[in-house]
Amino acid sequence: MKRTSTLALTAALLASSAPLGLATMGAGTAHAASRTYFVSPSGNDSNSGTSTQAPFRTLQKAADSVEPGDTVSIMNGTYSERSAGSNVLTIKRSGRAGAPITFTAHPGHRPVIHPVKAWNGIGVYGASYISIKNLEVKGNNGALTLAGAERESKKGDPTYNTNCISLERDRSTGALSHHVEVTGNEVHGCAGGGISAIDSDHVTISGNHVHGNSWYAVYGTSGISVLTPRDVGGGDAGTYKIRITGNRVHDNETKIKWEKCGCYSDGNGIIIDTLKGDADHPAYNGRVLVANNLSYDNGGSGIHSYKSQHVDIVHNTAYGNGRSTRMESYANIFAHDSTDVRLLNNIAYGRPGQATNSKSRNVDVTYDYNVYFGGKAPEVQGPNDVIADPKFAKAGTGADADFRLSEGSPAAGSGTPFAAVTTDFTGARRAVGTPDRGAYGFGAKSSDVPGSASDASSPGRQEDTPAGSGQSAGSDPATSPGGQAGDGTDGVSGLKPHSGSGPLAETGGSNPALPLGIAAVVLALGGGLLFVARRKRS
Repeated sequence: MKRTSTLALTAALLASSAPLGLATMGAGTAHAASRTYFVSPSGNDSNSGTSTQAPFRTLQKAADSVEPGDTVSIMNGTYSERSAGSNVLTIKRSGRAGAPITFTAHPGHRPVIHPVKAWNGIGVYGASYISIKNLEVKGNNGALTLAGAERESKKGDPTYNTNCISLERDRSTGALSHHVEVTGNEVHGCAGGGISAIDSDHVTISGNHVHGNSWYAVYGTSGISVLTPRDVGGGDAGTYKIRITGNRVHDNETKIKWEKCGCYSDGNGIIIDTLKGDADHPAYNGRVLVANNLSYDNGGSGIHSYKSQHVDIVHNTAYGNGRSTRMESYANIFAHDSTDVRLLNNIAYGRPGQATNSKSRNVDVTYDYNVYFGGKAPEVQGPNDVIADPKFAKAGTGADADFRLSEGSPAAGSGTPFAAVTTDFTGARRAVGTPDRGAYGFGAKSSDVPGSASDASSPGRQEDTPAGSGQSAGSDPATSPGGQAGDGTDGVSGLKPHSGSGPLAETGGSNPALPLGIAAVVLALGGGLLFVARRKRS
């Protein structure tokens, strides 16, 4: 993957980026779980598993026992794979709309899923309506070394290629994973990818802390990646089907050459990859939302779209990414070889000499209302972009880094309304009219990853709101009774996706300028385009 974005300034892009339909993912109304299975390292797989006094011993026994609507409640302890090359937990059984299967920490407990020589800590293979929440997945990087990886990391050996959480198709049946939520988890220390979704659809990755992954794999992995998603139940560019919101992502870096090219690649915080399709994958027609994320001190980019379409990268904060000295520095937040991508209301604080953004091979890619600081001059600068110190409370890459806005920040009260994002990283309501740029709203009370996600939604719940999204993530009009496309408002504030007073800058676009009055009419008529995407290699 490379960089991105060509920019041709247009007088008013509102016509081409006009009202984005805000229909949401999921379907049906959630019901109470029909049964709860308990798992403990002190249990026995011969037990019933239906009480804390008679729990199963292995996660796999529980996963092979569940039916739609069931919950797997995981008790304190460390869980590793039963044999080298297997997963700690393989999920193949599906829930259904309104009755997802949930895998979560037992209340008050903090279990650790610890893959050692597994391909995945958690692997979802062709399953649907699944919720993975409030778990810690801790890889084996602490026991590995770079010298060992340089000698021994290779294809076919999971030792140095373990992924923490991976959503994939079932290779034996071809079934795709869809309607999967990964929320409120700590995902760290895996030699391969952190959280990846490959050939999947209707995915929410929200409120997770993803750090210290991708160090030793021979595959081009990243902290969070969405790669070649597949449309399930159809797709249109006006409906978000993939959402990556409210995550803290840092210290992910590839330190081993990618076997496919014999070069160093990826190690990004968040990447949306190959949604335009290629020789082996059809184009993805849904929309992806990447919003309210903190991405810092990663080896590759903070956030970017690569060979993708229908992506909105909005209200994110990226700091000091592109740290890898093994490859040409990636920009903080950008699009490359992409179409119909909007990068709005972000803050990108670069390292010295780091690229700020890109205009390479982009068509209809919009950069505007962003704050840039540090690094090289932007290749593309929208009319409302600002180059200035964002005045973080405590910029840095350590555990005490605090990217909330200080008094006098140019990001405060200077953004453009975006109807799908009405809350900030902490879940606090954003100001109406001129929201703050970046992941945090000015005056945010906490710098932590939002909530435990114990109240986060399960797939299929109509009223659910993924962390930091501000947009209902419950039902698609194609699958939910009575569902209908949104009118371009968020249903609460009445804001339109773009209601700023000025034109937006576009890269590689050919759209003619449109008088603002006409654009307003177009917006008022509703309609929509909102899209989603992702990337990882493994």
